[in-house]
Amino acid sequence: MAADDADRWLSEIELSTVFAMLRGNGVTEVLYKVLPRNANSKNQVYLAPDLSQLGKIPSGQVTAHQSVSRKNGRQEAVFRSALDFHWLDARGQTHAAPNAQLIFYPQYPEVRFSGFLLGCRNAPTSLWVKEKRGQEPDRILVLGLGNGRKVIAITLPPESPAAGEIRATEPHEPYGALHMLPMPGQREVDGFRELMRELCGIHGRLWVPSTRLDPDGTLVACNASNCNGNTLESLLGIRSNGYSLPDFRGWEVKARQVANVDRPGASTVTLFTPEPTGGVYTDAGVEEFVRRYGYPDTKGRDDRLNFGGIHRAGRPAHQRTGLRLVLDGFDTVKRYASTGAVQLLDASDNVAAAWSFAKLMDHWKAKHAAAAFVPSQQRRTPDLEYRFGRRILLGEGAEFGLFLNAVNEGRVYYDPGIKLEGISTATPKPKKRSQFRVASKDLPALYESSRIVDACEEAGR
Repeated sequence: MAADDADRWLSEIELSTVFAMLRGNGVTEVLYKVLPRNANSKNQVYLAPDLSQLGKIPSGQVTAHQSVSRKNGRQEAVFRSALDFHWLDARGQTHAAPNAQLIFYPQYPEVRFSGFLLGCRNAPTSLWVKEKRGQEPDRILVLGLGNGRKVIAITLPPESPAAGEIRATEPHEPYGALHMLPMPGQREVDGFRELMRELCGIHGRLWVPSTRLDPDGTLVACNASNCNGNTLESLLGIRSNGYSLPDFRGWEVKARQVANVDRPGASTVTLFTPEPTGGVYTDAGVEEFVRRYGYPDTKGRDDRLNFGGIHRAGRPAHQRTGLRLVLDGFDTVKRYASTGAVQLLDASDNVAAAWSFAKLMDHWKAKHAAAAFVPSQQRRTPDLEYRFGRRILLGEGAEFGLFLNAVNEGRVYYDPGIKLEGISTATPKPKKRSQFRVASKDLPALYESSRIVDACEEAGR
C-alpha cells in the first residue's frame, strides 16, 4: 500500500539518506524496532519489561499516576517518563512531538511508548493511524540517540529501500524489544564480548594511577578515597557526563572494593544516593532532621551531630536514631501504589524521611538491565593506585519490582552518612549523603539472572 502524499517520501528513502539525516542532527547511535500489526496510534508500542532496560534512551523524571485497568477495572499505578522526541521530515529537519513518553505498567511489567503523534503536525501519521497503514506489519521505527537528551525518529514503511536494507543485514544485537543498528563506520560488535576483552586487558595492566575522564575527554587525577569507579570508567573510555546513560555497550560497569582482587571476597556496593522526597527531612530541612534524629559524634568530635547506621525493613528501630525503615504501598506480587514510598518512621509513626517509588524508579532506570561488578583493590605508593580483578559478577534482567522486594526482605538497606557540624553556631554546616546499599552476596536478588565469569576466559571464546 502506498503512503499518503505527505509521507510518500518515506516509501522511497534509502538507508544512506536516513543515516545522513540522523548524523546531521547529532545522532551517534541508532536503535530500531520492527513493528507488529498492533503497533499504531490506538495501541502503545511495547519496548521492554522495565525502564532500566531502556537506559540508552534518555527520558525525563519519572512521575506516578493512577489508571483504571481495562481488564479488571481495578485502580492500578502507572509511571510516566517524558521524552524529548522529534520526527524527521523529508528535508532532514526535526519536529517535536511534545506528548511523547514512556509509560511503565508494573503489574505486567512492561514499558510502552505513547503520545508520539499528539501535537506534532509533521509526524508520519499515515503509517501509524489504524485506519490507514497502522496495522501493517514490518514497518520499522528508527530511533537516533546521542544528541544530548533528544531522540530523533523516523518510521520506514516495509516497501522502502531503507527498510529492506535493515532487514537484509539482520540479525542485529537486541536491546529490550529493539535492536541496535550500526551507523556507517561503526562495526557490529558483541557488547558483552567487547566488555570482557576490555576488562581482561585492564586486569593485565596490574596497578594503575587513580584517574577520571572529564566531560571533554581530558584525563585527570582522582584523589578521593573512593575513586575506583572513576578509574575503571576512565580505563574504559567513559567520560563523566550529566546523563544517566549506560556505561559501556549497554552495560553498567561498577567497581566493588575488595582486599585482594585475586581472591575477591564479600564487599558492600552502593546502589545509588537519592535525596528524600518527603518527611521531616524535606518539610523542615536537613538541619532540623539531624537535630531531631541525630546523635553526638561517636568519635568525640565536638559540636557535631551525626545521622548514620544501617536501617533495614522488618527490623526494630535503629538504636541511635530511633527510626525504623518500612515500605508503604508495596506487596510481593508486584502491585504497588502510585503513592508508595520507602519511609523512615519514628516511635510516633511520624515520617522522618521518605523516598517515593517514582523518585527511586528515576534512579533505578539509570542502573540498566545488565551490570558488571568488577573487583578493585586500592593502595598508596604514595599516590593512590588501583588494580582490577578478572572474576566479574554479572547481573542481567533488572526490574524495579526486584529492587523493592530486596528492600522488603532487608537485603537492600539504607546506610546514610549525614552530619551537621558547628551545631552551636549561627551557621551550622550540614553534609548530605543518603545511600542505599547491598552486600555483594545479595546482588543476585536484584536481577533475574546472575553469574560469575572470568573476563579473560570469556574474551577468548
